[in-house]
Amino acid sequence: MRPVRRFSSPRRETRIAPIPPRVRADRGTRGRAPLRQARTAGIAALLGALCAVSCSQSPPPVPVAATLLEPPLQLPEVSLTDKAGEAFTTELLNGRFNLLFFGFTHCPDICPLTLAVLARMGAEWNTPHIDVPQVVLVSVDPARDDPERIDAYLGHFDPAFQGVTGPREAMDPWLKALGVAVHVDPHADGEPYTVTHNSTVYVIGPGAELIAVFSPPHDAAVIAADFLRIRDHYLRTHAADPSASS
Repeated sequence: MRPVRRFSSPRRETRIAPIPPRVRADRGTRGRAPLRQARTAGIAALLGALCAVSCSQSPPPVPVAATLLEPPLQLPEVSLTDKAGEAFTTELLNGRFNLLFFGFTHCPDICPLTLAVLARMGAEWNTPHIDVPQVVLVSVDPARDDPERIDAYLGHFDPAFQGVTGPREAMDPWLKALGVAVHVDPHADGEPYTVTHNSTVYVIGPGAELIAVFSPPHDAAVIAADFLRIRDHYLRTHAADPSASS
């Protein structure tokens, strides 16, 4: 009897196909994709909000010719007389913007030239929703400039201009605070004389404070344009009183 041969069937190996790299990457990041997208959307929203805030809070325009004063200088109290013979104090500068100029009616050049420029600025004013700043001439020659003479003198430029005068000691607080140097030339009684002074125009805010200065030479269009920039800067950085919008 022949022995029975047993044949074993060959083993079959089960091969597992490798996972493509792209599939592995998709499996590893599929759960994190929504989180990453949410973070990206949140950052974009934050940047958009910051941009909106920064755009709405752009810095105020800077004057071209004038010099801004930061912080403003509060004017001291004075007691003078206006061109109508009425009492005039620092408090009367409150509530509106003013252009303060020191001069005198016998001035041969600086005063008439500066006042003519300021009058031209008012005549050419083309911003109807904003008031023209009040021009105030402070006479540094009280011996000759009484209210009647100042009134008649300003009428040659603009009757709306205000004029004030008073004894030297009465206006000294303004002269010292603003650094205005005034020199009366020596003269004999009754002889003509002149008074040396600067030609700076001082911008006074609605709180009776110095907020900017215009140095010569003066130009009507430049003063008008710069005043609007100064006004805008003041209202955006200092004004809290609605009356300051004049």
